[in-house]
Amino acid sequence: MIRLLLERVLLFMLPFALYAIYLRLRTKDESTPTQPHPWTVLFISGLVLVAVSFLYLGATGGTGQRGTYVPPRVEDGRVVPGRVEPGRGK
Repeated sequence: MIRLLLERVLLFMLPFALYAIYLRLRTKDESTPTQPHPWTVLFISGLVLVAVSFLYLGATGGTGQRGTYVPPRVEDGRVVPGRVEPGRGK
């Protein structure tokens, strides 16, 4: 779970990092920029990258298990954990 969260944060920060690299590698020596920084465009592009990653994860992700999910239940005072029964699913 923490890996997925970290990946999304890094994807969101990617446009800002690329812009910082661009500013660093620029050959002009300007003490003050002539135009404002494109914060809105960077923010929106970061959000788009995160949204696309969610769509990709939804389309390709999953546990890879096929079958029918049996939810947890209580039998004889004990909790029987949920499971996936193979072979009965789609």
